[in-house]
Amino acid sequence: MTDLLGDLAELRRRAREDRHAYPFPLLFFGIASFLAIPLYAPSNPVVRQVEWNPLSVLGAHTEVRHPLLLGLYWPVVLLVGALATAWWYHRRGARVGIETSTRGYLGALAIGLGSPLVSMGLIWLLPRTAIGFWGQGPATGIGAIVIAAATVLWRWRAPRVLTLTAAVLGTAVLQYAQSAIGQFIAIGLGLVVLAAVERSTRFTTITAAYLVALCLSAAFTPLTLTPATAWSLGSVVMLPGFALVVGGLVGLRRG
Repeated sequence: MTDLLGDLAELRRRAREDRHAYPFPLLFFGIASFLAIPLYAPSNPVVRQVEWNPLSVLGAHTEVRHPLLLGLYWPVVLLVGALATAWWYHRRGARVGIETSTRGYLGALAIGLGSPLVSMGLIWLLPRTAIGFWGQGPATGIGAIVIAAATVLWRWRAPRVLTLTAAVLGTAVLQYAQSAIGQFIAIGLGLVVLAAVERSTRFTTITAAYLVALCLSAAFTPLTLTPATAWSLGSVVMLPGFALVVGGLVGLRRG
């Protein structure tokens, strides 16, 4: 009897592992991050500042040679990545007979893509408040706290309107404060939701490591070097991209 229960537990464990498809979005967004580096080449010979637009909080605010291409690149990557991930999970679920829902993941990425529109108002409003006067630090902290609160509300199955409002406002404030990594904030939001649905210790650890890498990238990458170089402008994508690729490769390893 004990052996039978042990075999049953092992079968359940293998079934859970078989339905895990999280390496795909990790590798997709990681590779896309490194492919974006050439788009961060500085304008030459005269550096020109990209005018603010809703896409600027998705990593397109820097002094680059091709601001329109960079401005369009990340929204397209986020949209294609979300749809491709949903397709991949459906395909994996059909093969193993157990499908993980990606509805929350798609909703999280939709918030990440839509929050820049809310940031349009924040660009005008926050500089006129104490938050804007104090600088990025308070806005970053407030945005992170509101997103954490939205995550708790989502886990507690709070009213959807309340959860969505907190998630959109928190993401918008965080992307406003850390616009150079706005695209990675959207990716991270999706990964947090997906990790909660997957219930994989390994994926949760990978997601936590990615968030740490994201914080380090925001704090220490040399975006303000003069003169601007492809390294200084594009370095902001390297650490998060590296964390995504390594996480995807680790996720591919069974056991």
